[in-house]
Amino acid sequence: MQDRKFYTDANRTSWDEVAPRHRASNQENLLEGVTKPGYNALVPELIETFNLIDIKGKNVAQVCCNNAKDLLSVIKMGARSGVGIDASAAFIDQGNEIIEAAGHQDDIELIVSDVYDLPKELEGQFDIVMTTVGVMSWMPDLSAFFKVINSLLKPGGYYLVEEMHPVLLMYEQDENGVSRPLYSYFKEGPWKDTNGLDYFGHSEYESKPSYSFQHKMDDILMAGINLGLSLKHIREIDHDISNFCMDLQHQEIKPPLGINLIFEKSA
Repeated sequence: MQDRKFYTDANRTSWDEVAPRHRASNQENLLEGVTKPGYNALVPELIETFNLIDIKGKNVAQVCCNNAKDLLSVIKMGARSGVGIDASAAFIDQGNEIIEAAGHQDDIELIVSDVYDLPKELEGQFDIVMTTVGVMSWMPDLSAFFKVINSLLKPGGYYLVEEMHPVLLMYEQDENGVSRPLYSYFKEGPWKDTNGLDYFGHSEYESKPSYSFQHKMDDILMAGINLGLSLKHIREIDHDISNFCMDLQHQEIKPPLGINLIFEKSA
């Protein structure tokens, strides 16, 4: 294991590298789609999870926001204002284009920052913090990550999670596109990947290395509970939400593929 910054710097570089591919695959459609009044990029289960809490007039932060389309969706659902944070300046640039196209530049701010080194002025400013699919697997230190989330929340605020189910990271597709369990659920140490991060076009290219990490369900739940966050909701999802090992949703015998969680900070 390297130190934490080694992994976060490597992953930032990898995301900056793939940004032009994502722009070519998806940006034009997004710039058109976000202008429509009913635009919402969230999958139905995540909308249902948001509806379990009151988001009207709330301040929302999205940590590791990518191009901020999910944050924009929450603003369109009635939240008052949003701050999106991502280490990749290239994706923040795409996000600012999307927000401007949607006409929400006055109520959404995007910030380039390492998640473990956020500006102090953000602490205690948000009613809701959200993270969406894939974020936790990029985190070399999950406990420290939860401390960051907790620091952003106001008392009584909520941390809302959409994530790949930890069991899913046991699987990998073979040359025929069939996903099978190849890794221990209790794997220690990072995966190193140089096949690229193009989950839109699914093109493989020789990329700069990125690193991901296995965090078990108890790691995730206890990281919140140990900080005094109360688990208010958990939902396991039986279909693909991550564009990873997508064939599993069609198998008769399949693992859980996603989770939604709500944690509440004590008032």
